[in-house]
Amino acid sequence: MKKLENLEKYVLYPNTQFFGTYFYDGEDIELHNQCEEFKDDDGNPEVRLTIIDTIENGIFKKYKLVEDLRTGGKEETKREIPMKEGDKLIFVMNEGFTQTHSKLIPIQEAIDLYSLLINTRSDDNDTEGNETESSSTNWGNK
Repeated sequence: MKKLENLEKYVLYPNTQFFGTYFYDGEDIELHNQCEEFKDDDGNPEVRLTIIDTIENGIFKKYKLVEDLRTGGKEETKREIPMKEGDKLIFVMNEGFTQTHSKLIPIQEAIDLYSLLINTRSDDNDTEGNETESSSTNWGNK
């Protein structure tokens, strides 16, 4: 039976979707005001979407109205979320702003982290758990 000599380095496929991010600074602000009609493949009006996102007196207020122009149906949503300075909101297309607790980093920081993986030496793949001189972190098994 052969013995495993090296491991090839892989990472999870990177999420390349970026999010416009707003950090609350304590000031009242209109974040997003959208009213848009979407049409079907034949050009007929199908859905009207209205989204209004504001922060007033430390409260994130989200209003969303989806109107089905074919049937007359409506779905209206209102949310209020208390905010404190430094809280982050991300922008999602056709949803407006939403609160997230996920760790987000600037794009350049993500690039720098991935470049660290690219710039490590191949002997970092040592499966015996031996330290290598090119890296203080051993990527092999211990």
